[in-house]
Amino acid sequence: MGLTSFDACADVLDHLKGEAADRVGPYGLGPGGDMVAYATDGAAEDSAALAAPQEGGGDDSAARQPHSTTNVQEAGVDEPDVAKTDGRVLVTTADGTLRIVDVTGDAPRELGSLDLAAAVGPDEADQRFAPETVDASVFLAGDRVVALVRQNPMIAYDMAVTYPAGGMPPATTTALLVDISDPAAPAVESRLDVDGSYLDARMVDGTVRLVVSSYPTLEFPMDEADWNRPEDELTERNQDIVAESTIEDWLPSYTFTQGDADPVSGQLVGCEQLSRPDEFAGFATLSVLTFDPEAGLSTDGTVGVLTDGDTVYASQDRLYVATTRWGDPYATPDATSRLMPAPETITTGIHAFDITGTVPARYLASGEVEGRIIGRYAMSEHEGVLRVATTLDSWTGTTDTSESRLYTLEEGDGELVQLGQVGGLGKGEQIFAVRYFGDTGYVVTFRQVDPLYVLDLSDPAKPTVTGELKITGYSAYLHDAGDDRLIGVGQEATADGVSVGAQISLFDVADPAAPAKLDGHVVPNAWSQTEWDPQAFLFWADTGQIVVPIEGMNGSSALVVQLGADTVTEQGQVARTEASPDGWTWLRRTLVVGDTLYTVWQDGVQANALDDLAPQGWLAFG
Repeated sequence: MGLTSFDACADVLDHLKGEAADRVGPYGLGPGGDMVAYATDGAAEDSAALAAPQEGGGDDSAARQPHSTTNVQEAGVDEPDVAKTDGRVLVTTADGTLRIVDVTGDAPRELGSLDLAAAVGPDEADQRFAPETVDASVFLAGDRVVALVRQNPMIAYDMAVTYPAGGMPPATTTALLVDISDPAAPAVESRLDVDGSYLDARMVDGTVRLVVSSYPTLEFPMDEADWNRPEDELTERNQDIVAESTIEDWLPSYTFTQGDADPVSGQLVGCEQLSRPDEFAGFATLSVLTFDPEAGLSTDGTVGVLTDGDTVYASQDRLYVATTRWGDPYATPDATSRLMPAPETITTGIHAFDITGTVPARYLASGEVEGRIIGRYAMSEHEGVLRVATTLDSWTGTTDTSESRLYTLEEGDGELVQLGQVGGLGKGEQIFAVRYFGDTGYVVTFRQVDPLYVLDLSDPAKPTVTGELKITGYSAYLHDAGDDRLIGVGQEATADGVSVGAQISLFDVADPAAPAKLDGHVVPNAWSQTEWDPQAFLFWADTGQIVVPIEGMNGSSALVVQLGADTVTEQGQVARTEASPDGWTWLRRTLVVGDTLYTVWQDGVQANALDDLAPQGWLAFG
């Protein structure tokens, strides 16, 4: 997959029209026409976003206490989260409202809040912007917070409003820059609304990179009579729509509002900053925005690629966006069916960006590997080499002949070129966890037993498997505990592969040829959020304590275990001291500040002593 840039918007439009003319069918573009929605008489509404604090809050004279940070994939690469602390205040959006909580006293105390639904919604009474529909994550940057919000279209769906034919409101990403220097009165300094879905974001040395995926707004009208018209007539009509389209129909736009000033709108990605892979990769635009929260939100220098994306990984100087493809979603449907032919191969396309320094991101290269990835932890960049672990199986994920591989890739002439690979991992199984530490990689596959593979990646041209450990159960998340110890969080299982409960495991990986399981603690009939959300994992190395959320027959709790040199011992489970009015609530995050463990729930924050887990206070969100 090579790389071609554009010189002007006329070139972009000619390219898109040409590709669309060859692919448009009676029902639009893509399977069933849903890649570019049909038009009714609908209207689009904004999504949401908000903020979180850092500097200020509580007693400004109080020194910051030692505190935990978001559990990130790469050191020095911050990730947005639903709860963050600077040792003086805890900022959370767990209930859809931005709340600033004082954590300098004996018990949590709310200092101020910001209604995100009201901040981003055109009408605060509109159910599409009710707090339960707002899913916000935040960065802390001094006295400012950057809040990014995903809107849940299933929850937000409003039957009273007519949308494009897909039945859902078009996606909009909103970033809010919030001044929290006065935590009692957080104030929105500026707002940026961008067409498209917020995929993810990273912050390195105070510079934020925001990744958004946008689909065209081109519309193909359909009414009841059209369903009885010959398909060739519908195709010809849709070809005319493509021919008459403008650049605004294809590329995303933005609206920026500074304080009380009038909003300013424009095209998000300049055509000269847009590129395309030489091999057609779709009509979506993948955009990378760059801004410094201290300087304010901005779209200056936004770079884009004509492709879609769903998984974001970043090192300190490279950002990668990957998409797993099940065949060509834009292939023309056959003459007898509106359904696409079943895909024969599964591949993952990857796009690389340079994010060195504070300047705007720069698109570097694209590449492709066979198989599907399980998420961002399947990728890792080290000394200019990208490592990617994939599973090769059918689209159902149940092929008995499946296997997994690890590829190494390097940038060259606009392409991510394969240097080496090692395959044959977990035949008949699927990848459940991947982790990289320097020149060593760990891959967990599972079907009935859990092979933990150790890989030597010191020679990127010849990655090799150095060791393998087969045990019951699996680990879905792996964490470095230091001193040649590896922590695993997942499920224990029977010899037949039936899960029996959540498990925290400790492995000895001092000898790459002979990894060994030292100990494990199982909570029967339970599972942990950490299995699919690594940010829910907390390892407080100062005391050797591990904290993970647990869901079981008795509801939610925070499992606390003590890590020894060769042992994993339960210290206790932190449950709520106050019953939920709804009977059930979600434990979102756990944090440490000083000698206190804070559990952040969907409806409040609880403090417990870190040493004996004794309750110290409860703050209900009101």
